[in-house]
Amino acid sequence: MNTDVFRKHYRTPDAAHAAANHHTWLTGLDSGLSFPTLLRHRDTTLEFEHISGPTAEPADLPVIARALGQLHHAARRHGMIHADINQPFPLNGSGTLAGFAPPRRERLHAALSTTRSPLSGELVDAWLDAATHFPGALYKDANPRNVILSDSRGPVLVDFDTLTLAPAGYDLAKLVVTTAMTFGPLTRQHAVNALHAYTTSLGLGQNACPFGHIQVWAEFHHLLTSPWLGCHYTHDWATVRPWPTDEIASAARTPTNTPRS
Repeated sequence: MNTDVFRKHYRTPDAAHAAANHHTWLTGLDSGLSFPTLLRHRDTTLEFEHISGPTAEPADLPVIARALGQLHHAARRHGMIHADINQPFPLNGSGTLAGFAPPRRERLHAALSTTRSPLSGELVDAWLDAATHFPGALYKDANPRNVILSDSRGPVLVDFDTLTLAPAGYDLAKLVVTTAMTFGPLTRQHAVNALHAYTTSLGLGQNACPFGHIQVWAEFHHLLTSPWLGCHYTHDWATVRPWPTDEIASAARTPTNTPRS
């Protein structure tokens, strides 16, 4: 086996084609970030260059948050700043990105019937609908396994399967949740430091991506990742959440309109 190649297999040719389109678009953003080179696309298989290095750990949160902010800043510079994030977004001839709410609403409501959450169905709908008024960014599965820390290239972002529009901070909340679910409890300061690195890199003030938004989006991710507990994740977010649930209830009560630019 050629160890210089990483092969990713997909269930269908369409899924492989979508991932290849996502890679093409992301690498064309001129974000200054590193991605593995796509070497070959064969039916249901993509072949990438193999990247050596460890994946991210809790101590790396600010570095990864900064990279996410940098990526989102580049996407906004390439038109995402004007996007309605609940509508599809064209990728310059490389397909489209799905809007934020449509692919999530039904899944979130289904998860609420099986997973205990400080959010209600009404609050979930309110935040999905209000997201169109928040600064737009994108969602790329931001879990620590999808960032390789290369000695020569810095953080390398991998896995291009899922890409959608999302409000600023949604990707960061996924990073916080999945890092805690992978490694165990984080402190509140971990999340605060990550948010500061993210918003600084993104070029938006703290008011455009408040800490309360991160807390609410984290609960969305808890609902959506709970089926993978015991498979990809070891720790239940409900037991490692770094803030009390009454804070979430307060933050979620009214979606705060923030400037879109």
